[in-house]
Amino acid sequence: MSPLPDPALQRVLLPAFAPCAGFGTCPEAVWQPAIGHVPRGFLGAAGDLAQVRAIMVFAEPGGVYPQDHYDPALTPQQMLSACVAETLRIMAAAQHQFHRNVRWFIDQIVPGQDLASQLCSVWLTEARLCSVAQEIGGRKDRTCADRYLARQIALMPGAVVIGFGAKAQACLSALQIPHCAARALAPPGANHRPARPSWEAAIAEVRRRHGH
Repeated sequence: MSPLPDPALQRVLLPAFAPCAGFGTCPEAVWQPAIGHVPRGFLGAAGDLAQVRAIMVFAEPGGVYPQDHYDPALTPQQMLSACVAETLRIMAAAQHQFHRNVRWFIDQIVPGQDLASQLCSVWLTEARLCSVAQEIGGRKDRTCADRYLARQIALMPGAVVIGFGAKAQACLSALQIPHCAARALAPPGANHRPARPSWEAAIAEVRRRHGH
C-alpha cells in the first residue's frame, strides 16, 4: 500500500513544493531542500477520505535532522512523495517521545492494526508546514493555515479534528474550525499531569463518533 495520501489531499499540498508562494513573504519560512527545509510533517489518509476518523493537527514540524536532504531537482510530486516517505520512516521508528505518543494515540483510536493499515484512518498534519526558528512562541501567522490547513480539513468533514497544543488550537480557532483541544504530544507539555486526560477526552470523542 502506498503511504501517499488521497489524491485530493495531494492536490492541496502540491503547491507547497512549487515551491510555495509564501517563501520570501511568510515570516521565518525557509525553502532549502538540500538541508531539509521543505514543507513536511503530514502523513496518513492513505485510503478513501471517508475512512478518516481523526485529523491530528500539530503546530509545525520540528527542526530538521542533520541528515535531512531533498534533491532540489525533484518535481513537486517527487518532493511530496519523498517527504511523506521520510515522515513515515520517522514515525515507524518512533525514536522520540513525541513520535511514541503519536503512535500510542493512533493505537487507541485504531486498535489491533499495524501502522500501514492505521494510516487509512488518520491524517496527521501541521498548522504550519515549515519549521520555524523558535518552535515555542514566536510570531503568529495564518498564511500557511489559510492556504493549506483549512483546505485539507474541508476534504474530511466527517473526521474529528484535534488540535494538539495551544498554537495548533489557536490556529484552528482563528479559522473557525471546531476541534477537540488536547495537550501537546511533545515534551514539555506532554509531561504535565493534565496531558493524559486531555488525550483520553479526544480519544473518547473519536470513539463516540466512529466507534472502535
